[in-house]
Amino acid sequence: MAKEKKENNRFKNTFLKIMITGLAAICGLVLVYVVAVIISASTQEIDVDGYISNYSGQIYYFNEEKGNYEELDRIYAKEKKIWVPILEMPEHLIEATIAIEDERFKEHNGVDWKRTIGATLTYMFNKDTGYGGSTITQQLIKNLTGQDDRSVPRKIKEIWNSMRLERKLSKDQIMELYLNTIYLSQGCNGVGAAAKIYFDKEASELSVAESAAIIGITQYPTRYDPFLNPEKNKEKQELVLKKMKELGYLNEEEYTDAVNEELKFDKGNAAGNADYNTYFVDQVITDVAKDLEKEKKYDYETALKMIHSGGLKIYATIDPKIQKAMDEVYEDKNNFGTKGEQSSMVIVDPYTGEVKAMAGGVGKKPGDFVLNRATMSPRQPGSSIKPISVYGPAVEAGIINPMTVIADEKITIAGWSPVNYYSGFKGNMSVLQAVKLSTNTVAVKVLQELGVEKSYKFLSEKLGITTLVSKEVKNGKVVSDKNLPALALGGLTNGITTYEMAAAYGAFVNGGVYMQPHTYTKVMDSNGHTILENKSKGIVAMKKETAQIMCQMLSAVTSAGGTGVAAALPNVATAGKTGTTDDNKDRWFVGFTPYYVGAVWYGYDTPKNMSYLTSNPALKAWKMVMSKVHSSLPYKAFPGVTATVDVSVCGVSGKLYTPNCLDADGNSTEEIKSFKYHEVPTEQCDESYHIHEEVNEESNEENNNPDDSSNTDENNKENDLTSEYKPIEVE
Repeated sequence: MAKEKKENNRFKNTFLKIMITGLAAICGLVLVYVVAVIISASTQEIDVDGYISNYSGQIYYFNEEKGNYEELDRIYAKEKKIWVPILEMPEHLIEATIAIEDERFKEHNGVDWKRTIGATLTYMFNKDTGYGGSTITQQLIKNLTGQDDRSVPRKIKEIWNSMRLERKLSKDQIMELYLNTIYLSQGCNGVGAAAKIYFDKEASELSVAESAAIIGITQYPTRYDPFLNPEKNKEKQELVLKKMKELGYLNEEEYTDAVNEELKFDKGNAAGNADYNTYFVDQVITDVAKDLEKEKKYDYETALKMIHSGGLKIYATIDPKIQKAMDEVYEDKNNFGTKGEQSSMVIVDPYTGEVKAMAGGVGKKPGDFVLNRATMSPRQPGSSIKPISVYGPAVEAGIINPMTVIADEKITIAGWSPVNYYSGFKGNMSVLQAVKLSTNTVAVKVLQELGVEKSYKFLSEKLGITTLVSKEVKNGKVVSDKNLPALALGGLTNGITTYEMAAAYGAFVNGGVYMQPHTYTKVMDSNGHTILENKSKGIVAMKKETAQIMCQMLSAVTSAGGTGVAAALPNVATAGKTGTTDDNKDRWFVGFTPYYVGAVWYGYDTPKNMSYLTSNPALKAWKMVMSKVHSSLPYKAFPGVTATVDVSVCGVSGKLYTPNCLDADGNSTEEIKSFKYHEVPTEQCDESYHIHEEVNEESNEENNNPDDSSNTDENNKENDLTSEYKPIEVE
């Protein structure tokens, strides 16, 4: 037993030594790693002066005439950056900042070790937690260095650089720099700009309640924006005040007075400020923030703050000339209705997917990050969906071609009978004619043969439409877009955005290749390193021949007799498709040239019937903008689209040939003729052109009597009978 016990003790001692040695080795490696990171951080210059002069993000565009990038905009720099010296800041503003952001700011040396250890332990058990241990100094370091990824090396550098900065600057200097550079929504960098925008005051004039309301914005600017979310701002303001009371900055009476003080936000001052971002710039910022969140693992609000105050350089796809042309039309309310109607428009380069211009509403933009109807408001597309959901995929599948004849007639499908915007039905017509006239019954028939599943996949997998619903429960009901009314006539569950409609139509111009729309190409940090790349991404959506056929058919829409004839541009090939929902609540025109695709939606934010309209205002807006855009461009035809097409016609009537086109001797009257695509006959020849009666002596005199119409009446009766139709019942 003694021997066994001795052996066990020896084993335990050996194991313990191994564990201690291993732990020491790990600690040594960690120490070496930390030292290496610290040495690396020490080589990095903390450029305070450079940051102060250039902390706002910058947006560049490519000037094609000069062949170089030029500055388009400084994100939130402009007049909304007002430097306030620390001595002019009220003490309660500084105390509010310390209370909610870093309560031990005056004691620590740049790092609050208690919070840091707590944040580290939390991170070990939950890497997705939003809990952070950053001090005011550390937050300033993030902005100074432009580094904010959630990684251990970056955090070690941040801690070390914070301690370096505390040795370089006093607490007052750090606080002054922090309060003058934090992003506070509505284009405000710093408390000076925020005081002016929100309260029309100097920072020195802010009350305790007002100071708490402003500082409360810091953590999540859009969430606590007093203009956008006043209730949330009030909640956060009271939290700041409560913390100030807990730390002894306010007594009970001061706290109660501040909580009860009525905050008088000066929205009129904000509305009169002409310095808001454009809808395009708002979208660029949103897109970059989302990509930083996705690719760099930042949380969204941190990404926004980095864009606004981290000195990032964003290279945008905008063309200022095109955007100016669009703004001239959209900012003038006289170009639109007088009943509060709204509209949105997007112009895309179909060959690259680059968004060149965007309008998210009618009139002057009322603020930053307001509703952008071009990207945030999917609406029912009506017949403008037909080319991308019905005719495009059906041509691709070989089901139809432009000359395929289909009857426009009453059909009933499971109790539903689609109707046309015009009265009644027109009988047999070519697909070309159906597209030109926006005939609903033909679209439904073609989709029946294609199948809703193929249509759905074509839209979602080939043309980038993300708003479709496969199947979900909504308001207690199961809804789906996989049905004929939704995909043939545009009665979708959620609708489609102007942004995605423009990009989808781009595949027709670009030889069948769909290019993913994007508003920027790359982002660089303040040190000149590329942190995001957004290269053009293409998907082969359809064969080149299919795209060319669609260009030809949609060109007919803007030719004589087409629903979009008013959109035709005089100096360039034009094509497109109109759209009106059956309840008259949405109007569309998605049109394109060999240069650009433009999509326009028109309606009310809260859908209302617009049956009072006598024309399509979306088409009018498209024409006004695109006329300006193309005014100086040389003539251009659609790539690979032929100018004429050979068609079989009846030599007697000149209409489309049918097997009944025979002369008196039974010979075919078929002739092959070339037509310009928009001039192709659209009606089939009928038997009335080929009635050959035998003439004999007995009946000659009677038949030559022009007043005798009995024969004609009989013929008409027969024709009436043959033209009757029976509803098609489909389960």
